[in-house]
Amino acid sequence: MPVAHINGANLYYNLDNFTGPWTKPRTVLLQHGMARNGKFWYRWVPLLSSQFQVLRPDLRGLGQSSVATESYHPSAETFIGDFLGLLDHLEIDKVVYVGEALGGILGTFFALAHPERITALVLTSTPLVVLRDHLAKSFPLKEGSWEAAIAKGADNWARQTMGQRIDLDLAPPQLVDWWISEMAKTNPENGVKLSKFVATVDLSPRLKEIKVPTLVLAGEKSPGVTPEQIALMRAEIPDVKVVVFPGVGMSPHAVIPERCVEEVLTFLGARGQGTVVTTK
Repeated sequence: MPVAHINGANLYYNLDNFTGPWTKPRTVLLQHGMARNGKFWYRWVPLLSSQFQVLRPDLRGLGQSSVATESYHPSAETFIGDFLGLLDHLEIDKVVYVGEALGGILGTFFALAHPERITALVLTSTPLVVLRDHLAKSFPLKEGSWEAAIAKGADNWARQTMGQRIDLDLAPPQLVDWWISEMAKTNPENGVKLSKFVATVDLSPRLKEIKVPTLVLAGEKSPGVTPEQIALMRAEIPDVKVVVFPGVGMSPHAVIPERCVEEVLTFLGARGQGTVVTTK
């Protein structure tokens, strides 16, 4: 079981590489969102791993990454420390960082703090200004808040908020059920703490400081990544390409993964970070 002991947590990860054994490929880090895990990238791995080394860590306190509940205090600084520790543990100097939702938020914090470790940043379904009030009105919860819903069980919260997470018109029922079953494994206490952290996020004042090439992927009908947020990212991030998929809602990375990966490869190739690998 691949686990790195970083900053008091046991961080589980998968590292897939089906490039030629005589090569040294670039590394793509795929980071999942809230109450999820590295399994959620399962359709991306075969599309990328013949050309890149693909790293999928589980965030501390989620998936198979463990930390004592009383020691679980999520913050941008803590997660940045985990990323640095894991990359150093694996002797990886730089990565293309791909994050969805919370994973993209944390990737933005990481890029701001350590641009020297990221060659490109890809944000999919990532609200850099968290619209909790907007989502609460659009998707009202029986308990009145995310925290109260999670406290009753992550499965309860997941079922009530799936419309915020994935395009229910494009996702087959089996995929939706699987998402709920995986999210249900989240420790409710960790989920509540993480939700409170997410509620504080507003990266809009710092978008101009992002120094790495950035690709934004979003669905046209996404309830969380609104047209206003898209316009803000277009205007503020210095080196940015924005791709909005017509007729698609939340989580295009899950419902149209092939199109998303195609956009990522095109973006990287245009910036000299394509599938070229170096010999050892």
